[in-house]
Amino acid sequence: MSSCDISQDLLDEITSLNSIYAEDTLKLQQPPQASNISNSGSASSSIYRIEAGEAVCILSPPSSEINPPVSLTIKFPRDYPASPPTILSGTTFGKGLSKDEVTQLSRDVLHNVWLEGVVVLFDLLEGLKELLHKDSIEDAAPISPPESVEVQEIVPDASGTAAAAVTVVSSIPWTITPITTVSKSQFVGRCVRVTSAETAKQHIAELISTDRKVAKATHNITAFRIRTSEGIIYQDNDDDGETAAGSRLGHLLDMIDVWNVLVIVSRWYGGIKLGPDRFRIINQVAREALVLGEFIDEHGNTKSDTGDSGKGKKKKGKHH
Repeated sequence: MSSCDISQDLLDEITSLNSIYAEDTLKLQQPPQASNISNSGSASSSIYRIEAGEAVCILSPPSSEINPPVSLTIKFPRDYPASPPTILSGTTFGKGLSKDEVTQLSRDVLHNVWLEGVVVLFDLLEGLKELLHKDSIEDAAPISPPESVEVQEIVPDASGTAAAAVTVVSSIPWTITPITTVSKSQFVGRCVRVTSAETAKQHIAELISTDRKVAKATHNITAFRIRTSEGIIYQDNDDDGETAAGSRLGHLLDMIDVWNVLVIVSRWYGGIKLGPDRFRIINQVAREALVLGEFIDEHGNTKSDTGDSGKGKKKKGKHH
């Protein structure tokens, strides 16, 4: 199989990952046009069929990035990233995880971070890094979650559609979600329309300085995406200690193409690790806030956009 048979997205991803981490972090195998790959090292031995046009890579991030070190054999379909890759097998060189366990763990992470049309290996690697890193923030003692969130009663408007739930405590017209509880961790999302980066930052600062419950959250993950009437784009995000959560939240805003909005997801850690599933929950809560705020409908379609259409000059945001 020649490189011309492989998607350009995958070739670019190989170059990118090897530049970010270390040479040979992602290595392309060269099987025949069609072949079988044996996974005989696993407790559940399998033989995988590799069809013509498919690619197989070995992902082996350096031990300085993931500890214990792992190595994954991954199959990529011809139309990747329109279709997801498949993790054929995994190996770990540390203690505590079998080959089958690291394979299943990697498949779970891939399932959680996969988005159609978006290359996924960086998020896969970072998700594994989060799970396996012994100094994860989730080893910390749990922080008490909020008892409640004050919102207005949701009342149908003249058309019969339920109006958004808006906080009555702040002068900022936040749209907020009900509390989502998963394994004792609690999540609350909120959003508000903004038309400048300065206003977005002021809203974040005011919320944290005036709402004691939000200030005590383990993480307040933020992202905003703004397009001015001149077509200039401003976007930024902040993890607040939840590594990679801010960039994922910003990516959500990009994917659904929503403009002039600030989104904040607060998490109060409950003492039980959620692993990479917490990223799915954070984005789910953010999406719920956007639906309540009528930025998007329940299917993720944009409902309104105060920015002018067309491409503008992009100001790249920070990625903490």
